[in-house]
Amino acid sequence: MRAKLDRMSAAIGLAAVAVLATGSPARAWEFVEVLSPLGDHATGIVQPATNQPGIALAIACEGDRWRQVALLPEVDNPFRLASSGDVRYGFSPQQLGPKGPWKPKKLGDGRRAYFAPSPSLMVKRLADEARKNPKAVFYVQASPSKKSPIVLHFPLAGMPEAIRKHLWEPCKLDVYVGEGDGERK
Repeated sequence: MRAKLDRMSAAIGLAAVAVLATGSPARAWEFVEVLSPLGDHATGIVQPATNQPGIALAIACEGDRWRQVALLPEVDNPFRLASSGDVRYGFSPQQLGPKGPWKPKKLGDGRRAYFAPSPSLMVKRLADEARKNPKAVFYVQASPSKKSPIVLHFPLAGMPEAIRKHLWEPCKLDVYVGEGDGERK
């Protein structure tokens, strides 16, 4: 399975992401450059769903703040999200949390993305789970447009390393994603 993520636009302060990604079940997190509508630079990482082409989990920061954890549809063959924004998520497909609203936002080309509330807390939970379990998967139940909900699978393997490699310095993240003892290694 190959998924090409050429251009994604992420509203809510982040407008365009450019990335070339090839999807496979054990793919590494990919670095992306992000521009806000005002031209401010931000950085992020993405991981396509392993069980559904056309959608990726994106995490981006700007300065010393997490700006988004989002489900972003691919441009060429997008997974079309429903307008509700109702999402359930967890680290086991059998134990998803209660339905909660992620903010749905239409992108410039008609695609719809979902943005998680409290991105700093979400990134911390994801990174903690990835550190505890190298085979951790983030399961997100979302509804395709006019269809029954589907559970998307996003492997978390390598996420803390991708944060350290691509986002640590530009986003001053030791405050948000520490090493447990407060020291950088």
